[in-house]
Parts: sequence; structure tokens; C-alpha cells
Amino acid sequence: MLKSGDLARFDTGIYYLPKASRLLKKSYLDPMKVIIRKYIQSTTEIYGYFAGATFANQIGLTTQMPAMLEIITSKESTKGRTVTVGSQAIRLKRPATTITSENAALLQLLDAVSQAEKYSELSALETGNLLRNYAKQQNYSKELLSSVLSGITGPTAKKLIEWGIIYEFTS
Repeated sequence: MLKSGDLARFDTGIYYLPKASRLLKKSYLDPMKVIIRKYIQSTTEIYGYFAGATFANQIGLTTQMPAMLEIITSKESTKGRTVTVGSQAIRLKRPATTITSENAALLQLLDAVSQAEKYSELSALETGNLLRNYAKQQNYSKELLSSVLSGITGPTAKKLIEWGIIYEFTS
């Protein structure tokens, strides 16, 4: 099937059905789709999230676009390693607690809080306000927070209190 062109190889163990378009003779698979499917979520479950400068950029803490994506994923068993998918370099890390569909967004916020000063181009006050407003929009519950307490470090808990983010969790 590969030789006939009915199936195309993207990367080790990743194959797709190429579709011809009017402009290109064959289609190419978007590396971001592969990354998301492999390390972040399938059609039925979430097992990872973007972290570091990637997420800091998404929520507005920085305008920098990282050359290397950082992903926290339950699919990773080592403390951290670098892989390449297509031409995109990715830093994979294992989570402090198991990632589920319910807690992934909160764990992503907690990661952002812990690394905010490292990536933020804003003042400490503006950073705290931005993260507090983000938490308010996401409408996280106190029960959800208590379910991930084992993965929260002391400095992260301190920032949650100092920046008032802890008060944005609903009962």
C-alpha cells in the first residue's frame, strides 16, 4: 500500500491516507494534529496538555512562540525527554498526578501558576490578575482542586493564595 501511494508514512508507526487536492498532487498530515492525538487527547479521552511557554503564549502571559513545545502527558513515564514529531521538537514530561478529562485544564493552570514568573512578560500584579481572571472564566470547583492537591507544590500553593486565584474556585 505504501508503494502504490494508497497509504503514506508520516513518522515511525504513524500512517495516513493521502488525499489529492487541486493544488498539490498529494496531501500532507499536519504535525500538530499528530502531536495532539499522540500526547494530548484522543476522540474519547484527555491524557495531556500544553505547558511552559506554549501555554503561557496561549493565555497571554508572553508573546514569545517557543521553538520547542512542552507537553505534560500521562503517556510519558520518564521525568522528561525530547522527541521530534515531523519537524517539531517536543519536550515531554510526566505529570505529578494522573491526567483525566476532568482535571486536565486545572492541572494546566496549576502548571502555568508554578512557571508564571519564568515565562511572563508582565509585572507580578498583571500576571496574577491574568491568571485569576483565567481561573474565574474556567469556573473550577473546590472539589476538583482538592482532587489534585497531591500534585501541588508549596510555592505553587503560595502563589495561588498571594495572587487570589484560590478565591476564584466555586463551591
